[in-house]
Amino acid sequence: MTYPTLDYLGVLTAQEIASAQPLTFKTYVPTGTYPTTWDLEASTITGQPNAILHDLFSFTAVEDVTYDIFSFSFFDPFLIRLYDNLGRVIAVDQESAGTYGMDHLSQFVAPYSGTMYVDAGWNQGYADANKYVSLYINADLDTIPKPTNTLIGTDGADRFTATKSSDLVNGYKGIDTMVYGGKRADYNIVKNADMLTVSSNVKHEGTDVLRSVEKLVFADSVADMQYGDLTQALYIGYFGRAADVGGLKSFQDQLAKLGAPTSANDLGERYAKDAAVKNLIDSFGTSAESKALYSGDTNTFVKAIYHNVLNRDADQAGLDFWSKAIDSGSLTRANASLSILAGAQTNTSAQGLNDALLVNNKISVASNFTFGLETDGKEASYNSLGAAAVARDLLKSVTALTDANTFQSTVKQAVAGLPAVARNAPDHADDLPLAHFDAPAIELNGIDSHLASPLFA
Repeated sequence: MTYPTLDYLGVLTAQEIASAQPLTFKTYVPTGTYPTTWDLEASTITGQPNAILHDLFSFTAVEDVTYDIFSFSFFDPFLIRLYDNLGRVIAVDQESAGTYGMDHLSQFVAPYSGTMYVDAGWNQGYADANKYVSLYINADLDTIPKPTNTLIGTDGADRFTATKSSDLVNGYKGIDTMVYGGKRADYNIVKNADMLTVSSNVKHEGTDVLRSVEKLVFADSVADMQYGDLTQALYIGYFGRAADVGGLKSFQDQLAKLGAPTSANDLGERYAKDAAVKNLIDSFGTSAESKALYSGDTNTFVKAIYHNVLNRDADQAGLDFWSKAIDSGSLTRANASLSILAGAQTNTSAQGLNDALLVNNKISVASNFTFGLETDGKEASYNSLGAAAVARDLLKSVTALTDANTFQSTVKQAVAGLPAVARNAPDHADDLPLAHFDAPAIELNGIDSHLASPLFA
């Protein structure tokens, strides 16, 4: 397999490799000072005056096992270097304030099974010093991923706990929960249609595949997936971009408090009957960001929604239908994006099916963009006009044939490339007014549910 090497630190010579002293693992015996999670330990300790001249050792590693390496010397060790079987540096300890005279290379996961070399970096002060030095290599065998676990839910609310292996989970009915031991930023989450793939970026815990799981619980937060698709659909429909982390959570919370349905089509039906839902949707449609995308006369307005949501020109039948609905007052401009998007997801014509695939792929990509903001610590970077443009350009490149899993590298590049320019308060003063749900209701009614189907002729 391939793995990163630190070539700037040089390569061991054949003579150095031949001189390395082999270390053998034995059962680890807890001392009460260090964790008891280790299973094996290889160590060496010496007070020989020339020890600093012979501080290169070899050991046999096992793929996916996690190793902790400790080096002790009279003066603080120079640097622990870990080499592969070709003598290339593949890891070094991260110097930090800690115990003087000890360095620690923490949580190294072996990328292959075979010989590795470690330079202890001992520092006795000078070659003939009679000072004790030591090296310890501890192995945690429990980190090796086990065979895939299959976890099946019931008709009720189920709670699953992630294991160190790959978990295949189907929650079925009810509001189901998956619990992870690490913090949210420790995990990569990728959505592809109705499937979530979750993997740790700090430990080898396998790759989990989740279906019908509505909540992910982490050590520091809870990710609610129940309204995730609908919220991303609204951000796509009204802003042309993926949701920001705070906006996603806030809007999901508002939908939950309203007991709202989870589909755009059902939410559109509630718009005409529920004043609270209407005010919530209107707050999207009347926001400064949405107005900047959609303006002009009715035809221009509808054409802009088609380009933004469906990445294409409006067909004449669709343009006429939606324009007439707006001009007649049966559809508000504030509700137009939601209605057109819902129509695209439910239309069964050839064009409609293609548009539905496109919209669903956009929702997956938008979700992955927002997930990436949390994983990569980019929440604060996604708050400017330039950042919004990055997300809009990303969604414009999505097609009906896009596979969200293979597209993930493009998403990660987009997140990594976000401009690091913070937005000032006046820049977002007119953004989505989530706090103002008690604003006066617009007099016009939303479109009737039976009008949502004939999007295309």
